[in-house]
Amino acid sequence: MAATEGGIIGKQNPSTASSASGMWKLNEVFLRNTVGSEWPNFNAPASISYSLLGGGGSGSSIATNDGNSGGAGSVPVQGTFAPAGGTTYTLTVGAGGSNSAGGSSSLVGIATAVGGGQGVASSTTLGGDGGSNTAYSGGNDATYAGGGGAGAGGNGQNAPGFGAADGGTGVVMPLHPTGLRVGGGGGNSGYSDFSRISVDGGGAGRNFNNLAAVANRGGGGGANGGGAGFDGGSGRVILRYDSAFSPALSTTGSVTVTVSGGYRYYDFTSSGSITF
Repeated sequence: MAATEGGIIGKQNPSTASSASGMWKLNEVFLRNTVGSEWPNFNAPASISYSLLGGGGSGSSIATNDGNSGGAGSVPVQGTFAPAGGTTYTLTVGAGGSNSAGGSSSLVGIATAVGGGQGVASSTTLGGDGGSNTAYSGGNDATYAGGGGAGAGGNGQNAPGFGAADGGTGVVMPLHPTGLRVGGGGGNSGYSDFSRISVDGGGAGRNFNNLAAVANRGGGGGANGGGAGFDGGSGRVILRYDSAFSPALSTTGSVTVTVSGGYRYYDFTSSGSITF
């Protein structure tokens, strides 16, 4: 009697990569075992826009001058990238400068925003030029007065003799859902007068409120006549994509998630990560 071969009882439905519901590729099975306890989200956004803001620089460091210069605000960096599902992206939020330039913010391996420069000290004119950034220059010094720090939107003011010079204006943070202004330059200090205003997150000169820059707005620190300059403000990182795509699988760090106007926003105010 001839042997019979086994077979499938019922209709046979061949599997293909495009038609078999629930079918996983070998690399996707590998990701299942490396990403975590859940299957990766392969509905990753087609494109993500990013906006990076570095930390602002501090005011100048000389501690004995009556007139010192303000630090520079950071200039935002924008762009887009196509994320890979199951991949974790690391984000760095730059620290505000403390007797230094501001720290860089980055979407690691994709883009970096350099922090603002520190105010320049001078031992000859008792002043110093304001800190500069990647787009604008700090103001020039004068006898017994430092220049204002550059802002993300303009140059710092020159020191008028013994008097006050404000930092440069900032800009609206790209991609921020409510239009936050960032990157203001720090004000100077002078022998007879001091910068009176805090512009777009930047610090004002000595003897007035808000001497240090505001956190997470990338502004330059104010100058301190007779002391080391005040700290710059920390930066931030914002990601945005079409809200039709699924939320991220996970995030770390301090992040605010907002869905508005057809977009999903991830606003990081400390270093962290995001996985799609």
